[in-house]
Amino acid sequence: MSPDNPFLKALIAQPDDDTLRLAMADWLDENDQPARGEFIRVQCELARGVADPERRRELEVRQRDLLVAHDREWVRPLAEVLGCGPGEWGGWVFRRGFVEYFHLPATVVTKRGEMLAALTPVRELFLVPCKSGNVVALCNRPWLERVTALYLTGRLNENATRALMDCPYLGNLRCLDATPDDTVRAATRQAFDARFAAVRRTA
Repeated sequence: MSPDNPFLKALIAQPDDDTLRLAMADWLDENDQPARGEFIRVQCELARGVADPERRRELEVRQRDLLVAHDREWVRPLAEVLGCGPGEWGGWVFRRGFVEYFHLPATVVTKRGEMLAALTPVRELFLVPCKSGNVVALCNRPWLERVTALYLTGRLNENATRALMDCPYLGNLRCLDATPDDTVRAATRQAFDARFAAVRRTA
């Protein structure tokens, strides 16, 4: 799917709007990709909550079958952007029809995240390995503004802690798993804790 697709652009700009996802599903139906369109509808219905157990099981089975048949095809453009060969990358999760969760090295995300974020709504990042310098670089990336969960392995030095605290692109963050190391000054640590008090999970 081209990053120039107007439906995709609209979806990436407003990833919480399921109306846009369903519009994309219709477009896929009309452009010879009915399985992907169906997958989006199935995952959107599951995400809304299905009270009827039989219907929920039917949707879950269909979701699994569609992924088994098409997963490699659907993630290929993302793997290519990330520079991964066949079988080299498996840390992704589809949500409401699109890959939103990524488990990747921080160096890859800082170098290729902008291209990735033009192809799919990047919402959750689990970065391993992740060094403080990676965090500083990541905090300068405007595409980070659509990320809702950020899991950073390793402890953050003073520069990384301040970069996160001062980052203007984390307004949509709902979960942060990050821990300053023992060298971070008390004042910085307190300011960091204050900014992320509502979303922070400690290691």
